[in-house]
Amino acid sequence: MNDERSALRQADREVLLRTARSRTAPHGLVTRAQIVLDCADSGVAEAARRAGVSTATASKWVRRFAEAGIDGLRDTPRSGRPSAGAADIERILRYALVSPPAGSPRWSTRLIAQDIGISQATVSRVRRRFYPQPEPDSRFVPDASALVLIYVDVDDSGCAVGFHRTDRASSEVAAGAALLDTVETIACASLLRRPHDGYPSAEGSGARESGAAGADRGTPRAVALLRRAASRLPATPPVTLVIDVPLDDAARRWLAQHPGFTVRTLTPTEWLMAVHRIADSVDSRQLTELRAVADEIRRAYGRSGTRFTWSRTDVPDRARDTTAVVRDPVDDDLAQVVSALCTAITEGELGAGSEVMVRTLARRTAMSSGRVAEALARLAAEALLDQSGGKYLVPLPGARDVIETYTARGLLGTAIARRLASSPDPLPASIDDFLERLEVCDRMGLAHEAHMIDLDFQNELAKAAEMPRIGWMFVQLSLQLRLFVTIIGLDYKYPTREIVDDGLLLVSQCRAKDPEAAVAAWRGKVDNCARYMLQYLEVMTGRRQDLPGRSVRARPSGRGSD
Repeated sequence: MNDERSALRQADREVLLRTARSRTAPHGLVTRAQIVLDCADSGVAEAARRAGVSTATASKWVRRFAEAGIDGLRDTPRSGRPSAGAADIERILRYALVSPPAGSPRWSTRLIAQDIGISQATVSRVRRRFYPQPEPDSRFVPDASALVLIYVDVDDSGCAVGFHRTDRASSEVAAGAALLDTVETIACASLLRRPHDGYPSAEGSGARESGAAGADRGTPRAVALLRRAASRLPATPPVTLVIDVPLDDAARRWLAQHPGFTVRTLTPTEWLMAVHRIADSVDSRQLTELRAVADEIRRAYGRSGTRFTWSRTDVPDRARDTTAVVRDPVDDDLAQVVSALCTAITEGELGAGSEVMVRTLARRTAMSSGRVAEALARLAAEALLDQSGGKYLVPLPGARDVIETYTARGLLGTAIARRLASSPDPLPASIDDFLERLEVCDRMGLAHEAHMIDLDFQNELAKAAEMPRIGWMFVQLSLQLRLFVTIIGLDYKYPTREIVDDGLLLVSQCRAKDPEAAVAAWRGKVDNCARYMLQYLEVMTGRRQDLPGRSVRARPSGRGSD
């Protein structure tokens, strides 16, 4: 009967109590000892309910204990292929801290297996155990708020990551591969400090909020982690910290005095198992910034570093949103579609020569399919996209495209620079904001973001000139260059320092009200842009021959003829 209680001898009860209260015994053994105790005190049905298992499972552990004592509650060796050893597990996990091979966007299980010399099935099995898919409706933040990562700390005291919650709801769709890979690298920063040992427990476990039962097994290291975070982070808005060491009384007293901080503790295994849930909760608009953090972590690993600290508060606010497309004189639909195309290219979903699907862009832009199709038709008509057999294709820029685009842009920019240097009106303050963001990108080594902000900076100058027709054509060319720069990616080598210096010179000559010097500064900047892009094309010449014929032609066309 399920309500029957099992009799226990006093000696057996003492053994079970010691095991159930142990802080060092395996989690599964602790859980099973408590099940046997509950069966003796409250009956099988109640014990099963408390443990969240079936009555058959609860009865099995009572029977195993009766037959073999406490050893009967231990995990028995499993049949089948052996589990990967600790050394192989460590190596598999550490691939998140190494840049993938040239030409590969990420470390696949096949590439990892080939590099280590083990089977792909073993690599897949380890990754499934350490990075499990979350259960439906299992969120890292209970209220489904989107998170912004603001802090990463790996130190002798332990590991910590910090988040701010936003007013935006987290996506209902699972994180994309690019965001998931980036979050995995950030989580694996913990491996800089300590090795990983063995498989995670199959019994399952969850995060513990500060003050949860069992927190007494902590050490003073928790207080050190909390104090380090407080020294780098403002307490407003509230901060959620996740740490990999338990809390003790000193840490709880500290938290009572700092109500702006909420702490969750995860074991080292739970730390990695939360990767999917964290990625699903992080605001996807932070991807570019998180990639920069992940690159810094990889560099620290390459230097054999054992410590790493990053805080978002170290970066000025204006430098953080490096992916937004400034509202230009061009129709908003075109700007949104080009922005979505650039994002898809950056994330590896599209590449040069790929077909552009209306449905994909409609999903990314939240626009109707009809509006997206109309925008694509206009982009193709303006030569921003290739078109073949009724399909829209991502263009691959060639030398002729670059020369035509920058020739037209140079002429339009000459008129803009001359107007700005001749006008008695001062340049708007937004120009300095763009220059400051470019300076930050240069300090942080954010090359792609600097290229995009530079285009926004130039568009802002075009708008300040108040020449609507020339400004519209200029921004139209900016859309094409935005695609070109994204397609070229890391191979576009216009140095960020030169971008900053060229921009500063142009602005200073405009403010000096010297039209000829301003025009010379603009032409020098355009020459640099074209020169670095053409250098890339020389390297790519051989690869271009393998793609289908292209029809893209850059031309600065307006809404009517001149």
